[in-house]
Amino acid sequence: MANDPLMVWNLSGERVNEGGPVEVVRNFTYQFRPGSFYELSGSEIDGKGLMLRLLGLLLPPTSGEIFVDGLRVNDMGIDDLSDIRNRKYGFLFASPFLLPAFTVLENVAMPLFKIAGVEAPEAKGITEEILEMVGVSRIATASIEELNGLEGMLAALARALVHHPHVLIAENVGFDLDGHEAQTLLSILRESGRRLGLAVIATIAPQVDWGQADVCLEIGPGGVQEVIRRNQRG
Repeated sequence: MANDPLMVWNLSGERVNEGGPVEVVRNFTYQFRPGSFYELSGSEIDGKGLMLRLLGLLLPPTSGEIFVDGLRVNDMGIDDLSDIRNRKYGFLFASPFLLPAFTVLENVAMPLFKIAGVEAPEAKGITEEILEMVGVSRIATASIEELNGLEGMLAALARALVHHPHVLIAENVGFDLDGHEAQTLLSILRESGRRLGLAVIATIAPQVDWGQADVCLEIGPGGVQEVIRRNQRG
């Protein structure tokens, strides 16, 4: 039986924000399943952003255990933890952070060279498949300056998916997009996760009203409440 891509046990963490309140996560236990979209909701004060960073291995927990594909990662050194993030995770941030000196295809293909060690012909084929999946194959040869906001975010999504991670961490999705563009990005993100069989864990920009996540994890002062919005497949 395959392991869940991410599991946490009694996860706790704390982050002090300069000039602001302390964010706290306490004793969170959960199994994230492949092919499902998880929205983290609530306020930053209640620990939503901290939770996303703990789950993304971007901040160390104060206590508790984290398992990625069944492997406990708590005691790993910096290099080993970085390797787990690079191979097992994809990241989509609020801005695309694409390199302007390269085309869309070249930007998207970079993880295949840096992480997977794929040869150029194979990398081109894999990249073209991912670009087609997220709906931007037509801009494969475009420069970054030619892209609009949605195209830039979809190219960044393709880059996050190209090495076939098991967990995708998406931060503040739709932050710099209009309502229709944000809905489009979220729908493609959800469908891509299902097709590739990865767990998508996301926070969504406050102005975006989407409501189509499979599971919403509502984070508040009393802890985390799971709200299942769609049928979870076995």
